[in-house]
Amino acid sequence: MNKYLRTNGLLETPEHSLYGLRHAFEDRMIAAGIDDRIRRDLFGHSLNRERYGKGATLEHLHQCVQSVAL
Repeated sequence: MNKYLRTNGLLETPEHSLYGLRHAFEDRMIAAGIDDRIRRDLFGHSLNRERYGKGATLEHLHQCVQSVAL
């Protein structure tokens, strides 16, 4: 992905990368007080323990993401 962005001039500077976007997204979610499980679900990360319940609804996930949108 980074190669595509770089080749097509879609990065703000040569120092920018898609990885930086992931870090910024995580930082904004933490600052907004979004629960760890929801953050992991949005990133597609697994938990190191058994999951109980189905997790957040799609509507709730949407509200979480909207709360950190620029």
